[in-house]
Amino acid sequence: MILLINRLTLSFNMKCRACTNSLSPFLSLGKMPLVNHFLKKGELSKEKRFDLTVAFCPHCYLVQLTKIVPPKQLFSNYLYFSSTSSSFLEHCADNTDHLTHKLKLNKGSLVVEIASNDGAQLQYFKKAGMQILGIDPAKNIAKLANKKGIPTIADFFSHSLAKKLQQQLKREADLIYGANVLAHVPKIIDFARGVKNILATKGTAVFEFPYLAGLLEGKFDTIYHEHVFYYSLIALKNIFARVGLVIYDVEHTAVQGGSLMIFISHPGAFKINRRVAQLIRKEKQLRLDKITTYYKIGNTVQQLKEQVTNALDKLRQAGKTIAAYSAPAKGNILLNYFGISGHLNFIVDKAKSKQGLYTPGTHLLVHSLDKIYQARPDYMLILCWNIAGEVIQQLKDYQDTGGKFIIPIPKLKIV
Repeated sequence: MILLINRLTLSFNMKCRACTNSLSPFLSLGKMPLVNHFLKKGELSKEKRFDLTVAFCPHCYLVQLTKIVPPKQLFSNYLYFSSTSSSFLEHCADNTDHLTHKLKLNKGSLVVEIASNDGAQLQYFKKAGMQILGIDPAKNIAKLANKKGIPTIADFFSHSLAKKLQQQLKREADLIYGANVLAHVPKIIDFARGVKNILATKGTAVFEFPYLAGLLEGKFDTIYHEHVFYYSLIALKNIFARVGLVIYDVEHTAVQGGSLMIFISHPGAFKINRRVAQLIRKEKQLRLDKITTYYKIGNTVQQLKEQVTNALDKLRQAGKTIAAYSAPAKGNILLNYFGISGHLNFIVDKAKSKQGLYTPGTHLLVHSLDKIYQARPDYMLILCWNIAGEVIQQLKDYQDTGGKFIIPIPKLKIV
């Protein structure tokens, strides 16, 4: 059961990773497995679980985990490949067009991507004739990217690495890009200093990440050990101001069920768009700067858990078969916290790297998509709910023959 933290009874002295002030914990999912660490059969009994508690800093407004797992343990060998999702690749292609036009990039521009994965984004900048460099700590993925012709350094981005890159490249980056990386960096101030170090005078750093407001809408499955931080714009403004950078624009995107894209520069390089002040004003209206707002999240999550569990119970009692589609990090959080793995006949995933392995915590054997057509389950629970439209279109023949889909988040929906 979810643990709602009572600030009056909990003794807590954890310090904020950005400003070192005391934190106020507000939500715990208990002990959870590492949701991207799939297991071989012989590893099931050795799996470890780690505390997953989230806290709020009343001083700089940064939401963060109270305890972290060392990044090397999380990211040095990774089983998520960006190119697996066709909708994400479409987003990458659109991103290239959008950023090239907005930032006036050209064939002489240098684009550096942090957490570049298998080069899904950089490949489009390369096609546009730009110089590219990827940085990703997962050695297996960096090796694959290099084979694909995407020059990639297998390392964690930091201030120290940025200084080395500046000397090696002998120039600064016109664009520093990072999708879903800001949340993964425990030493966020050091990271921001590194960005400042290799950003050209008129360059822009662009970061895209799941928006904190999603937690208020029931999208709790973004909480896992890899995500050290959960960002609002007011918190990010404080972080980058500490190292002498400014956020001059912000955009909303549909990726990951609702994300923000922020544009960062050296002070005075660009006029600050009024969207920045507008969103900060809206966040304060939503009271994202108040701890009382975050205490409400637990109730929302508990209600969603009951709705999903009850729906699956009724289907099973009616003799229906249920399979799960995809085993993303967010899906593994949902399976573990909701405790619904026993309701599932099997799970499938498009990624070959996960097939034949067992899911973290719930220990379900991952099958290929062929299993859907062999077993013909009555319902498919879409754990990658943020791309449910893509999945339903992909499995149109399954739906045409009577198969139905369950979308669990942000609101339970059966189609």
